[in-house]
Amino acid sequence: MSKPINVYSTPELRQTLDEALPATFQRLGFKQSFQLIDTKLILGYSIAVVAGISFLLDKKLKYDESLTYQKLLVAAYALLSGVFWCFCKYVEKGVKYSGSSKDRTIVVKTKMEKYSVDYHVTVQDEDRSVEVILPANTVFNEAGYLQSDRLFEWFEQQLDSLAKKAE
Repeated sequence: MSKPINVYSTPELRQTLDEALPATFQRLGFKQSFQLIDTKLILGYSIAVVAGISFLLDKKLKYDESLTYQKLLVAAYALLSGVFWCFCKYVEKGVKYSGSSKDRTIVVKTKMEKYSVDYHVTVQDEDRSVEVILPANTVFNEAGYLQSDRLFEWFEQQLDSLAKKAE
C-alpha cells in the first residue's frame, strides 16, 4: 500500500496518480518507453556542454581570439534552447507515460486543474484516442491511500474502450 496523502491537495493528487502510471501499465502488460525523456536529456546536456565550452574559451583565450568561437557557441546555444523549448511545448506536452505491449503502443497525457479533484486523462493509440475524467475520490480512500486495484481496473476499462473504437 502507498503512503497516505492529503486528498484535498491537487498537486499531491496529481503527483501520486502520475507516479502510479508505470506500475499500473506494467500490470496491464506494457513496457515503459523512455524515448521522450532520453531526447530531453540529450538536448539539455547539449545545452550545458555548449555553455561549458563557452566558459572554458572565455577563461583560456583572450577576447579577440575567442570572439568568433563565442558567436558560434551563442548561436548553437540559442538554437538548442529553441529546439528544447519546442520539444517541451509541442512534442512532450502533458505526456506522463508512453509504453508498448506486444501489439500496441500507447501514450498517456494527464492534467489536473487547480482546486479540482478531476484527473483529466487522454490515452492515445496509433491513430485514435480517448479522453476521460477520473474523479480522484474513486481511487483514493478516506485516509488518503491510493487504491491501486481500482486504478488498474479503471485504466483497463479505458484501454478496452480504446480497443472498441478501433473496431
